[in-house]
Amino acid sequence: MKTGYTVVAAVLLLSLFPPCATAQNIFYAGRNITIEKGQTVDNAVALGGQITVSGRVRKNVVAVGGSVVLTGGCVVEGKVISVGGVIVTGSGARVYGEVTEINSASLANALRSTMRGELEGWSLILNIISLGFFAIILIITLIMALLLPRSLTSIARAVGTGKLKSFFWGVLATLAIAPLFMLLAISVIGIFFIPLVFAALILGAILGFIAVGSLTGGFLLEKIFPGRKKSLLKDALLGVTLLWVLGWLPFYIGTAIKVVALTCGFGGVLMAVARRKTAT
Repeated sequence: MKTGYTVVAAVLLLSLFPPCATAQNIFYAGRNITIEKGQTVDNAVALGGQITVSGRVRKNVVAVGGSVVLTGGCVVEGKVISVGGVIVTGSGARVYGEVTEINSASLANALRSTMRGELEGWSLILNIISLGFFAIILIITLIMALLLPRSLTSIARAVGTGKLKSFFWGVLATLAIAPLFMLLAISVIGIFFIPLVFAALILGAILGFIAVGSLTGGFLLEKIFPGRKKSLLKDALLGVTLLWVLGWLPFYIGTAIKVVALTCGFGGVLMAVARRKTAT
């Protein structure tokens, strides 16, 4: 799983749920985290704060908008990630996972590495571009959930009440895209509509993906918190992030999950539009 999506998932969890600390995990927003010598936790995640590790972390240490200080003798068995800060490692500190800094200096190094034709620089830049695209999807999710909840709900309802049907229509629509653009390309007037149609298809795919995400997030939260008060915003944000993270599973499993989600969602958009036109 890519480092960037670990960061995004951590930020989303911090935004959806209040800061908390348990014996296994520490999640804080707007304050520093200190893991004392002799203390053991599973994960330490801070948003807008510094993490100082003197004890043991069984999994990951993630600081967004802050630095990470690993004192001598500490042990981190997973990844250490700092976004917008630096990672300071003391003598004798042991880290068994990847150590990743994302800041202005690392971006400058990545650009220089890219100019030299090194693959490592390209990898970081492509990850940042991918994260930027994911951030756009999250922004659209916020807009849809807050400003256009009925439209998002209607698409999600279309998918939820007819999963196989939405997948079928999504497959047919996907197969029709190439012939559609060929017809537009051979027409003088149609050429001018190609950018508009392309933008509409991309927007439809994104909206469908968000709708499937809201169904996924709602199902997951209902299983974890039975009888909870439903929130379209939380369902959509959690579900979209979960689908995106699952999309990085190896052996083409992640790709298959994304394809199914996009296809069902696209079909759901078409079904929702058709139902609206029939109703009017």
